[in-house]
Amino acid sequence: MYDKSDIEIMIENMSLSGVLSILSQVCYEKAEHLRTNWQDAETARTWEKVGRAVSKIKIKTDL
Repeated sequence: MYDKSDIEIMIENMSLSGVLSILSQVCYEKAEHLRTNWQDAETARTWEKVGRAVSKIKIKTDL
């Protein structure tokens, strides 16, 4: 299992912005998977909202 130190290493190696970018992408991919394979539009919308929120945070870390 992963722990806090694994995430700290990722941030040090990639930057916080890079980690947030990947996290946002994962959220959107999860949404698409739910919509396509499970026809679960409601949960997919929730994942997309999380992806947008993470993207907004990422933009603020770029400033």
